[in-house]
Amino acid sequence: MRALFLLLLPLLLCSCSSKPSIDPADFAGAIKDSFQTDIKADGLKLFTYTARLITPDSGGSYRISVQAPRTAKEMRQQLAIREARQAVFEQQLQLGLDNTLKMNQYCREGFYELSRLLQSDRGEIRGECRDGASEMDRSRFGNK
Repeated sequence: MRALFLLLLPLLLCSCSSKPSIDPADFAGAIKDSFQTDIKADGLKLFTYTARLITPDSGGSYRISVQAPRTAKEMRQQLAIREARQAVFEQQLQLGLDNTLKMNQYCREGFYELSRLLQSDRGEIRGECRDGASEMDRSRFGNK
């Protein structure tokens, strides 16, 4: 009996302590993003970056169909998976914004984050650039 317990103990410990592993590559091709600018008359530069999970074939909203949990353990596992996916999606949202700003040079001196909205299938970051709008910014970005 003791030998059986010692044999099963590592298995029990691993199953209780393991966190779900979500690979950021799971989001490859599944995110549609947009970047809108708003340059005010006084030179204030605002932006809204939005990202949405989509299905590759339909372009629609990305939802995971999950069976209703039957036990408390299944409920905890589903919650852990949901939280892990949410954390990776938030990282992807931030990475997408950083890459967009680096590429388009809209906020050359960084930005202040005004708000962040994160839902299961979409995220939005609103910000204000630290630098004011130049004539080149006005002609390049206008209010898109």
